[in-house]
Amino acid sequence: MFRRSDGRWAGAVLVAGKRHHVSGPTRSVAQARLDDLRASLKAGLAAPDRRLTVGQHVAAWLEGKRGTVRPSTWESYELHARIHIEPIAHIPLASLTPADVRGLVRDRLDQGCAPRTAHYTLVVLRMAIKEAVADGLVPRNVAMFAKPPDVKRHEVRIPSVADVRRLMAVESPYRRLWTLMVGTGLREGEALGLRWPDVDLTAGTITVNVALRPMPRHARPEAAKWARTGRRLALVAPKTDASRRTLAVPSFVATALREQKDSQHDIPANLYHLVFTSPRGTPLDPRNVSREFHRDCEAVGLPAMRLHDLRHVAASLTLANGGSVYDVMRLLGHSSIAVTVDTYGHLVEGRSRELADVMDRLLG
Repeated sequence: MFRRSDGRWAGAVLVAGKRHHVSGPTRSVAQARLDDLRASLKAGLAAPDRRLTVGQHVAAWLEGKRGTVRPSTWESYELHARIHIEPIAHIPLASLTPADVRGLVRDRLDQGCAPRTAHYTLVVLRMAIKEAVADGLVPRNVAMFAKPPDVKRHEVRIPSVADVRRLMAVESPYRRLWTLMVGTGLREGEALGLRWPDVDLTAGTITVNVALRPMPRHARPEAAKWARTGRRLALVAPKTDASRRTLAVPSFVATALREQKDSQHDIPANLYHLVFTSPRGTPLDPRNVSREFHRDCEAVGLPAMRLHDLRHVAASLTLANGGSVYDVMRLLGHSSIAVTVDTYGHLVEGRSRELADVMDRLLG
């Protein structure tokens, strides 16, 4: 290891008569790169290509991901790579250090990005470099040595039962949609994509088979433009395999679904047999639905909520009335009990005294 005339530190390793060079702005950085090079060569990997930049590798990784993840997921990856990873895109992938990655996270926060955005940027970078490690391009994932910023959990406001009743009774063409989401905990896309063939009013069940999703910018050109804004919407597979589920619905939800079916007699052809459509028989644009939800909340005097909060209402009411965390997992279609516990575990913590009293009655 020596210091060059330009002030940078450099080193080299000789393998099979070929000398491989590294350099860095400080002795420690150059030494780390030299150690990585030795580890790669010892493991039988090719010497890293110093011309391949972080930006070039991430772009290639993105192309490999296209078609293997949900369109909305790919679009999120692409957005973070294009905007938030750009400050380090010029750095050679083999020369990227943990300090560079930590600097990227600090830069994103200094530029006014939310901690959640900086966190997700780090997640995307970690996934891209993980593939580089698997391909033998670099010996280690330097992004794993950067600590993600703390992300403040969204505080869910659970309205009272009286508030929920007022919302379900609001004078609005969407009140039956709110009723369905409160009574079943469906995701917005699952509710908007619910089809009549998946509704059994005799048995009182619904089956989640598809979801309605806005298509990203790279959507197929043949995807129908249903929304007034020209957005492309598509019926896609549910979020996870666990999201495919059959649910028994409360009688008040079954009543709302019967009313909804009766209300569709006078609308034009409903090509996709959707339970909820526009007056023209076309799918509902999620953005328009969210606006209507906020108007209906205001109309009945409810504080501002997200439409997704109706899903939390269903979970909290289930837990408050004797349901288990496992029941909520099945209801909401979570892929792991850990997701359910992480989101709703605090709602059952206060029941420890109640459970202790039950044991006293049984065994005390």
